[in-house]
Amino acid sequence: MSKKKILFITDQQEYSENGTISTLFDLYLQEYFEVHIVYITKYKHSFQEKGRHYIVPIDKKDNVIEYLEAKDIDISTFSFVFVRNKKEVLKNVLDNKNRFSYKVAYRVSYPKRHHKLHQLNSSSPIGFAKSIIYKNRIKKRDRLANQCDLFLPPSIEVQDKFYPNIHIESFPVFIGLAPDILNDHKITDDKIKKFIYAGSIDEMREFHTILDALDLLKNDNWQLTISTTDKNHINQLIKKYPNLINKVSIVSAMSLKILRDQINEHDVGIALLPRNDFYDTVLADKVIDYYTCAIPTLMTSNDKNHSIFNENEAIFCDFETNKIAQKLDELINISNEDLSVIGNNGQNKLLNLERNYKILAKNLAYKLEEIIEK
Repeated sequence: MSKKKILFITDQQEYSENGTISTLFDLYLQEYFEVHIVYITKYKHSFQEKGRHYIVPIDKKDNVIEYLEAKDIDISTFSFVFVRNKKEVLKNVLDNKNRFSYKVAYRVSYPKRHHKLHQLNSSSPIGFAKSIIYKNRIKKRDRLANQCDLFLPPSIEVQDKFYPNIHIESFPVFIGLAPDILNDHKITDDKIKKFIYAGSIDEMREFHTILDALDLLKNDNWQLTISTTDKNHINQLIKKYPNLINKVSIVSAMSLKILRDQINEHDVGIALLPRNDFYDTVLADKVIDYYTCAIPTLMTSNDKNHSIFNENEAIFCDFETNKIAQKLDELINISNEDLSVIGNNGQNKLLNLERNYKILAKNLAYKLEEIIEK
């Protein structure tokens, strides 16, 4: 018996290596469904078909279903169409729902609209006008989402906080570990404690707080590697800390494999983020990157992180300069052998929860079959 088919239309680029798309949907969910993925890109101007991957130019996104149909993709064979983030694409998929009799799932990642609202100074005329525009866009998105059959937020907390007006059935899609592509961590010697911070650095992440803490350290036996694809902000920021310039290395990783190789050369991953509505409702992507390599993570002490890990599986710290400095000083003096135990415990915890993509794929498949049969 042939598998039912899913069409997943993503706003990610073809080679972005988004963990949820490439691992959950394009690997583990394939055991239960035949998953075809559409990448909408601004870098190519013609249609390309690569097995079960379709490359669509960005100027076709508002009519993506009709465009795929014109390229001889039989839309009627799909039981489910997923859309990631883009409400213009979602509208087109919903407009064609009755014609092709598929179910529709809406997947959201980071709540960017709320982020922009948070950053706006609504007391100024420009800020007030922009806030009205963003609020109207949010209302339009919610109206479209409520016409779908399934909503896929990144966590229950995110749905409650940022999507309270979406009332359809939901299935949280957490970020997680891929059990078949874990890295074996190599323990380094204890002469220099090697920290790593992986991911984006911008004003909202308040990375200066971590640099302030490092600047307070009296113990000199440490190094920090920052792995980020956008070096502009951190290069400007680090200039304000002349004492740290020789202690901090800034690198990039062009693939997940390179990033994991970088992480594996370190002893502790830093995932400290300020306390706010955005970072307190999801597990940071970098936590998954670190525990893929079984290195312990220094993370913000908040309810979300404590709901997943205990003190034997992660290292917790308040997001305050003096508290971070104190915790970093403690870590410098802990043996890497002992730290590796925390890293292994954290990895095992994630694998035993729904944070394991193989388990998540199985549970999601059951939910999709249930909706299809309604």
